[in-house]
Amino acid sequence: MKKIIAFVILIIAGSLLAFSFFTSKNTSKSLFEDIETDPAHASYIILGASYIKVPKGATVVTQVDRVIRDKSSRYNVNVPPNHIPKSPKELVPWMEGARVAELMKYANVKVIPATGVVIKKINGTWYGPDEKGNYIFEVDPSKAGPPFSKKINENTAIEIDTHGMNVMVPTAIKEHAFLVIACGDLIGKAKAEMYMAKRGINCYAVCDRYTPYCLGYQGPGVILGGAPIRPIKEGAIIGAQPVYINTKELIVAQTTHVAYPYQYCDTPARFFNMLQKKYGIKLNVKIVDSTNAVKVVEEAEKTGANVIGVRVVTYQDKKAVEKWLKENPNHRAILFHSAAYEPGYKLFFEFPQQVTGQDPRPIFVKDIPIEELQKKLEEIRKLWTT
Repeated sequence: MKKIIAFVILIIAGSLLAFSFFTSKNTSKSLFEDIETDPAHASYIILGASYIKVPKGATVVTQVDRVIRDKSSRYNVNVPPNHIPKSPKELVPWMEGARVAELMKYANVKVIPATGVVIKKINGTWYGPDEKGNYIFEVDPSKAGPPFSKKINENTAIEIDTHGMNVMVPTAIKEHAFLVIACGDLIGKAKAEMYMAKRGINCYAVCDRYTPYCLGYQGPGVILGGAPIRPIKEGAIIGAQPVYINTKELIVAQTTHVAYPYQYCDTPARFFNMLQKKYGIKLNVKIVDSTNAVKVVEEAEKTGANVIGVRVVTYQDKKAVEKWLKENPNHRAILFHSAAYEPGYKLFFEFPQQVTGQDPRPIFVKDIPIEELQKKLEEIRKLWTT
């Protein structure tokens, strides 16, 4: 009997150890357990501490559009949509394609494009399916026809040049994907991210306009908005670039009411508004309506704010944010919908201690000396060299 009890205890201990190992490889929350507190009593919020370690040879499911080929830009148009790339040079060299190419280079990942996904119009709205054929993930109607889809009838289409998390689910589950990389610019795409992540599939939305809807998500898979990718011995790591925000300090956040192609500039304000709503907290957020980063920086300079939430697309945007970051090491920028564009993506690497991306798993920390908090952040950043 004693031997049986000892054996059971050993199995349970081993299971807990395995769970702990899995969690530590995908989130940094365990590092902050001793200083973590509930949102209402937090003195600091940590953003960007979440990460995904991508092992060598991992299966990565992607959209076709802007990864395998880009019909809108007439790039790789003769490449079949189901093409399995053998080299990063075969991919579209911008946006999602550029980030997938990094993973191929650093971790030799296997890239599988999702294609031939049936979408259906129900009560006037297009939806993508789950793995059981339930149509539950809202799809932009612009993706229901050329150049993305082939219409079967008024209410059915086959999305060939897939675009977005909302049409990734069946392929991701069928292929046992470790990671999915696709656009997150729709509520239905955020819903699909959470659906997959709850099933242990990590999601990285380089374009992250609606990733704020994933705030508060809990599950085994990690969801990240725009974040840097670095090579490590094990393969690659996405994220693990934390910054802190004092809950009382002023945050200048960008928004816009201008339509395409500027609507993505509303992401920073959406994130901070939803952060407050989701966790029942009140932050000192100043919203700036602008389609460029220059006005956001000007408002930060005018008000003395040390934190900005901003979109960086152009080199003009980058120049303004870069100058502001150089002026004071305490200046911090949270980038939204920026990792798809080289000017924004470069800032992650040029200011690794001052810049991070959208992280829907914020960590709330009690009042501790800032030096102690910085040591915790450095522990996360050390993952870059492991």
